[in-house]
Amino acid sequence: MAIEEYIGYMSRGGRGPGGDELRRKAKEHLLSSGWTFHMKRKYDGRQELRYMAPHGASYISLIVACKKYQQFSCSSTGRRPPRPNRSGKGAAASPVKSTGKKRGRAVNGGGKEADLNAGSDEECSTAAAGGPPSAPRTKKRRRVSALYAGDALRKSAAAKKKKASASASPAASRVLQPRPKDGGKTQVAAAALVPSVCQPSRARTILAVLVEKNILRPAAKLSYRRTTRGPAVKQGTVTGDGHIRCLCGCGRTAFTVAEFAAHANGAATAERASARLFVGDRRSLSQCLVQLMRADGRKNRGSPAPSPSPGARVKRKCTAEQEDGDGVCSVCADGGEMLLCDCCPSAFHHGCVGLDATPQGEWFCPPCRCAICDSGEFEPAPDEFTDKTVICCDQCEREYHVSCIRSRGDQLECCPQGPWLCSQDCSNIFRRLQGLVGRSIPTSVEGLSFTLFRSSKLPEEEAMAAEEHGKLRMAFDVLHECFVTLIEPQTQSDLSHDIVFNRESWLRRLNFRGFYVVGIEKGGELITVGTLRVYGDKVAELPLVGTRFAHRRQGMCHLLMNNLEKLLGELGVERLVLPAVPELLQTWTESFGFQVMSQSNKLEIAEHTILCFQGTTMCHKFINKAVAPRR
Repeated sequence: MAIEEYIGYMSRGGRGPGGDELRRKAKEHLLSSGWTFHMKRKYDGRQELRYMAPHGASYISLIVACKKYQQFSCSSTGRRPPRPNRSGKGAAASPVKSTGKKRGRAVNGGGKEADLNAGSDEECSTAAAGGPPSAPRTKKRRRVSALYAGDALRKSAAAKKKKASASASPAASRVLQPRPKDGGKTQVAAAALVPSVCQPSRARTILAVLVEKNILRPAAKLSYRRTTRGPAVKQGTVTGDGHIRCLCGCGRTAFTVAEFAAHANGAATAERASARLFVGDRRSLSQCLVQLMRADGRKNRGSPAPSPSPGARVKRKCTAEQEDGDGVCSVCADGGEMLLCDCCPSAFHHGCVGLDATPQGEWFCPPCRCAICDSGEFEPAPDEFTDKTVICCDQCEREYHVSCIRSRGDQLECCPQGPWLCSQDCSNIFRRLQGLVGRSIPTSVEGLSFTLFRSSKLPEEEAMAAEEHGKLRMAFDVLHECFVTLIEPQTQSDLSHDIVFNRESWLRRLNFRGFYVVGIEKGGELITVGTLRVYGDKVAELPLVGTRFAHRRQGMCHLLMNNLEKLLGELGVERLVLPAVPELLQTWTESFGFQVMSQSNKLEIAEHTILCFQGTTMCHKFINKAVAPRR
C-alpha cells in the first residue's frame, strides 16, 4: 500500500532512490480518500503546504498526515498499525526558551521563536518520526472520531493560549502584507477583521462613508439651503458611488459636495458646504459628520492610547507597568537578545544601535539623549520646571534639557502652553505643514489635487473637527483596502488606525503623534493615501502608502510621490525613508529612485524612531533642495 510504503521509507531516514515516486503515490492516495491540500501564509509572509483531513484537521507535513490516515484505517478495521523500523536517526526539535528581562543588561526580549516548520516535507517528517509528540494525549473525549480527539483538544487549548498571551508574542502580527485584489484562502483570517466598507468596488467619498455607516440612507435626498428653515435652492440624491445627482435638469450626473454647493450658489464659496446641505429629516451634512465622529469615538473608547494633546511635551518617569520594557527592537521590529534603555521602556539589538557588546553602567538610547549635551539624565518632577527637566520638540521630536536650552540664550521660564519648537527650521516646517492642512493643491494632472490633513486636538468647533475626522476616515479605509489588517500585539489595536488618528503611547515606537496624511484626491474621493512624519529638516518617513485597486497602474502613486518630494524639497528636508515590502522592493528602487539603506545609513538617523515592519527593507532617497522653502 502506498501509505505504508512511504511511512516505512521515512522511518529508514528518508534516503535512497524512489522517494519522489513514493511521495507522489502517498499524496494521490490521500486525495482519493477525501483529503485536501492547501497553502497557508505564515506570519513572515511565506507560503506553506498543509494537509487537511476530511473532518477538518490540518497537518503540516506529509508523513504526519500519512500516519494519521494509517491510524484511522487501523482503528476502523480493528488491527494495530505496523511498527516501522526506526533504524534512522530522527532530528527532534527542541523548544525555544525565553528568558526574563532585567534593566541594565542584555536580555532575551521575547522575540519570535525558531521556525521549525520552514523546511521541506522531508525535514519536517524526520523531526516528526524521530522525536516524541509535542504534547501528551488527553483522555477527554469529544464528539469526533477517536483518531482526531487528541488533536482537536490540543488545537483548542493552543488557540485559547494564543488568544490569552497575544501581547506576549511580539513577533506574531508585525508583518506588513499588501492585500491581494481577489483575496484568497490565505486571507480568510485577516478578512474577518476588515470592515465591509473597505471593499475595492466601493467609492471613498464622505457621502459613501456615511451611507456605509448607516448614517445616510442609500439614494437619500439632499437639498442646499442658505438657512436652516429657508427654501431649497437646489435638490439632489446620493448616488451609489458617493456623489450627488442634481435634480434641477442641468444634465450633469455627478457633483461632489463642494461642487454641488457652488452649483447652487452660482460660484464657489468659502463657507463650509456641509453646513448648508440638509437631509430629508432636516439634519445638515455637518451634523451627520458629527454623528460619525461620535460613533467612532464610542467604538474606540477602550483604546489603550490617548489622543494627541495640544500642549508641549515634558518627559515623565516610567510607571511600574512600563518598567518591564518592550518585547521587540525599536529599530527593526524583531525580537531576540536586546538591550533595554535605562531611561525609557524601549529595547534595541546591539547591532541596531552600533554596539558590539553591552556597555558598562547606565545606557541611554539615542532618542533619549539631549540634542545639545548628549546626556540622558533628567529629573522627572511632574510639578516643577527645573534645569534637568526634559522637553520635546513638536516637530523633530528631539529631547532637550531646559538648562541646555537656556545656555544657548533662549528664555524658557516655564512649560509652554502650546507647541514648542527647538529651532527656526523646525518652526518654519511646523507652520508650513499646519498651513497646508485641509487645503487642496492642484497637480499637473487636471482634476487631481494633492491634499494634506491631520487629526488636530486644538480647541475648535466640533463641526470642523467632524469634517476633519471624515477625511481621516476615508484615508483609513483606503489603507485597509491596500493592506491586510495589522494588529499590534502590544496594544491589541489596528496599527493603521493608530497612525492615521495620531494615537500617542508611552512606548516611543508606537507614539504616532507627529503623523500627517497625504493623498491624491479626485472628485472628492481619495484614491492614493500615504502617512507622513517629518523629523525636522533631517529626515521624513512614509511608512504606509497605497492606491485603491480601481485606480492602479495609472500613475497615481508617482503623482503623489512627485508632489510630496516637491513639498519636502521646499521644506528643506534632506531625505525620505520608507519600509518596502518584498513584493515592491524592486519597484521602489528602480521606478521611484530609492536605495536600500546600509547599517551606516540607519545609524545616521538613529536619534529618530523610524517605523519599521518585520519582513520589510528600509529604503531612502535624498531630496533635491533646489527650490527654496516658501515663507
